[in-house]
Amino acid sequence: MTSGLRLVRKELGPDALILSTKTVKNGKLGLLGKATIEITAAIDRSWPDENNLIEKLESVSPKKHKRINHTVDDTIDLQYQDKPSNNDQSARKEIRPMPTPPTAQDTNKEDVLRSEVDELKQLVHQLAGHIAEPQGKQAPQKPEETQLQTSSPTKPDQPEPKPPETGTKPLSTAEPRVHNSPAKTTTTSEALRQKLGVVNSTREPILHILHQFGIEGEPAVVIADYAKENMSSQDLKKPDQIRRFLALSIEGLIDVVPPDFENSDGQKRIALIGPTGVGKTTTLAKLAALYLANHSSSIALITIDTYRIAAVEQLKVYGEIMRLPVDVVISPEQLEKALHRHRDKELILIDTAGRSPKDNFSIKELSLFLHPELNIEKHLVLSAGTRESELLDTIDRFDRIGIDKTIFTKVDECSQNGIILNVQTRNKAPLSYITNGQRVPEDLLQINNKSVAELIMTSDEGTSNE
Repeated sequence: MTSGLRLVRKELGPDALILSTKTVKNGKLGLLGKATIEITAAIDRSWPDENNLIEKLESVSPKKHKRINHTVDDTIDLQYQDKPSNNDQSARKEIRPMPTPPTAQDTNKEDVLRSEVDELKQLVHQLAGHIAEPQGKQAPQKPEETQLQTSSPTKPDQPEPKPPETGTKPLSTAEPRVHNSPAKTTTTSEALRQKLGVVNSTREPILHILHQFGIEGEPAVVIADYAKENMSSQDLKKPDQIRRFLALSIEGLIDVVPPDFENSDGQKRIALIGPTGVGKTTTLAKLAALYLANHSSSIALITIDTYRIAAVEQLKVYGEIMRLPVDVVISPEQLEKALHRHRDKELILIDTAGRSPKDNFSIKELSLFLHPELNIEKHLVLSAGTRESELLDTIDRFDRIGIDKTIFTKVDECSQNGIILNVQTRNKAPLSYITNGQRVPEDLLQINNKSVAELIMTSDEGTSNE
């Protein structure tokens, strides 16, 4: 220990401070090897003489420490380190060297720094005072200051402008600001409100009527604007006239194309596809019964719905009642054989399993059954009680199969049927049928543009079948 202290004084001088001492062993796991005394000492270092504040701050470096490892047999090991180790942190926080008394030169530098800080504080207070002043109370600027404010920003290769010296009045703003005239803004707002008021005064009654029947969004706005442009001011005050005009407008927006059984050449093949629970099997039975009543019994029923419990039995019951053959297929090859077996029939109706619109695999699997070479007309069955966003998503996802027509079911469960118009204005597949109940075949509506428009413009709580 004594030899270690002598070595500290020899290396660092008599002003060296002992920060910590400890005994360590250099063997494996600290159990073997010679015992070593580790002495951590430090000495003050004077500030370098620099010319500016930035260089002074950057020149600050940590104190230089020397670690002296001294074994008990007087073998001395000197190690230098610029930063203290983790084991010495607590000791160094507790023992710090006494600062060297400031010299006259340090006092002068400190005065210069304080002077610069005072100038910066003064500039900050002046800038804050100008920003707080109202726009109309700002003092007029000098031509030189105005030129500086409206000048273009300094280029990167040009030196930054120096801050104003002490006593110089700072600029009111760092960069030009654009202020809208309150009078001009008020005039513009009033004009927009007046124009909007004129539009709303005419459009609002029409929109209110459309909303009563569930017609929303873009279709409602387009119809309201069309009515405002084509109806007289007197008719716009009469609700009955408005409703008649709106019904005629909806007729022009709805596309209705039912199957043409009268002029069909050869065999007609229709498949009903769509989500689960929309009534595909019941609708298929209604189509079969309608064709049986109006045309002939040359019909065959095919189902590929082997997923739902009792789906096959349900269709077989309808087939037995109407004395129609029912085939069950589980692969595309079997479907082709069934179509060939019933090639003498006038109408073949195909029932499919309900597919979730989000189940891409099942929709792709269904497309393998209904490939275009089979010439099958695909009708997408949708429930009128479904949310509009979900209906549009269903149409988009089933479109990869190729939708030819659209059937809306369960309109008897809806108090508003405007969703039919909302969806069909964005659906390229026209309407073929609408169903309004579970009775076979009475609740299958044979529609045209006029009947659909009347259905949409009729608010009802449902159809009573009692």
